Order: sequence, then structure tokens, then C-alpha cells
Amino acid sequence: MTSSQTKQNFTAIAIVAIIALLGLNIYQWYIYNSLSKKNQTQQTEMVELQRVQAELDQDYQSALSSLEEMRSDNSQLNQLIDNQKNELKSQKEKINDLIWSKKELDKARIEIKNLNANAAKYLADIQQLQEENKGLKESNSQLSIRIDEEVKAKESVMEEKLAVMQEKENLLKVKEVLDSKVDIANAVKVNFIEVKGYEIKKDGKLKERSKAKDVDMLRICFLTETNLVTPSGTKKFYVRLINPQGETVAVEDKGSGVLTNKMDNSQVRYTISGDVNYKNEDTNACIDWTLSDQLPKGEYKTEIYNNGFLAGKGQFLLK
Repeated sequence: MTSSQTKQNFTAIAIVAIIALLGLNIYQWYIYNSLSKKNQTQQTEMVELQRVQAELDQDYQSALSSLEEMRSDNSQLNQLIDNQKNELKSQKEKINDLIWSKKELDKARIEIKNLNANAAKYLADIQQLQEENKGLKESNSQLSIRIDEEVKAKESVMEEKLAVMQEKENLLKVKEVLDSKVDIANAVKVNFIEVKGYEIKKDGKLKERSKAKDVDMLRICFLTETNLVTPSGTKKFYVRLINPQGETVAVEDKGSGVLTNKMDNSQVRYTISGDVNYKNEDTNACIDWTLSDQLPKGEYKTEIYNNGFLAGKGQFLLK
């Protein structure tokens, strides 16, 4: 091999080596850049998790402090405060799970808002009960004085009886207000409603349809909110379908009926009802309505009621 050929071979080897080193440097840069981005993403996620946790801790401690400030010498009110603190603790533990186990920050933020709303409601209820209790004590004191005076003056006995009856009526009104608040708190709200039409084949199978003339059955599916106040168990939901003419779609033989809207004591006709196994968490459920007559095409409205209150609204279209 000549000197010229040896020099050419050495040059070729050097070029290959340089190219290999350059490729290795590019690959190492790519790996480093990827790891850096991944590490930055993880750090950002951790900061956001910690920020939401700090917000939860601050709101929770603030709620506990506010409840403690409402304590008095009334044992029943103090027991109510302890119960409400336990409910807030359970809600906080659920939010902690959403933050660190499931990392569902959007849902955790919603639950933090619910926690603050519940805390505000608890404080308002306790304050109202304290005011009512104070008013009742004052009323009872005044009533005792009046009764003592009327015992000495027999001429006013009838007037005192009327005063006692009035006090009883006031107590009944207070009880009705409290019962109404409990009913509202126990109602399970609905976040999402979807209604689909189906044709029922001869073999019983269902085929999704969007044209009114082809629909034999409507399936109303919905997603409930988590309500930590109401106990778990079977909950009845009432579905009201309103046709394009503003009329309630109802056939008594198919399960339709009338319910009382506790918000204004009005009578509301509903289309169908169904039971849902509620477990104190977001729950998906569906209720089927088999048609006896063809529905007109157009835009329909959907209302769902629970515990006598409107829980959610939606709409759907039949072509």
C-alpha cells in the first residue's frame, strides 16, 4: 500500500469517527433535553398540587375556626357544630384523595368550592338557630311574666291563652322553615343530562335513531353530583320531558304522574320516574321511556327532580 493510499484510509476513518461522535453528542443532547422537560413538567405539577393542597388546608382551617367561634352554652347547637366539623373533615379527606391519589385538580377545586359553600351554609344555619333560640328565650321569658301577671288578674286569662297559641304557631313556622332547609340540602343535583332515541327491533335489540318517526324509546341518562349531606341509598328521580309546544309528555299508563315542587308548592306533571342506587359519589344513571305514540319532531326540554326540587335541566332534538 502506497503512502497516498494510507493517508486516504486514515482520512476516511477520521471522518467516520467525527460523524459518530457528532451523532452521539446529538443523541445525548436529545436525551438530556427530554429529561429536562419531563423533570420541569413534574416540578410544575408538584407545585400545582401543593398549591391546591395549601388552598384546601387554609379554607378547611378557616371553616373550623369559624364554627368554633359559634360555640355557646347550648349543648344541642354545640353537638350540631361537632357534626358539621365531622362532615367537613370527611369532605376534606375526599378532596385529599382527589389531589394526591387521582390528581384530579379540576374536580378537587370544585369540591373545595363545595366545602366552602357547605361551611358558609353551616355558619348561616347556626347563626339563624342562635338568633331563633335567643328570640324563643326572650319570648318564653316574656310569656312567663305575662302568665304570672294574668294569674293575679283572672280577667285576662283568655288573652294569655291567645298569646300562648300564637307562640306555638311561631314555633311551627320555624320548624317548617328548618324542615324545608333539610329537604333542600338532601336533594341530589344533576350535572349532565343526555337523551337518545332508539328503535326497538323485532328481536328486542335497540338501534339509535335521531328522527322522530323512527323512535320507539327514549333513554334519559344523567350524572349526579356528590352530595355529602344526603345519606347513600336508593333515590327516586323524576323526569319531565317537555315537547316543542311546551307541553309535558305524559301517559299515566306508562308511569307518568304529578309531583309537588317544594320550592313553591306547585304541582308539576312528570313523564317517568326511576330509582337510582346513590353511594355518596358522582353516579351515572339511565331511565327508559317507551313511547305509546309517535312524538313530533323538534327541540325538547328535559327536567329532572329529586326530593321535590329541580335537580337539573337539559334539552335534545328529534329531527
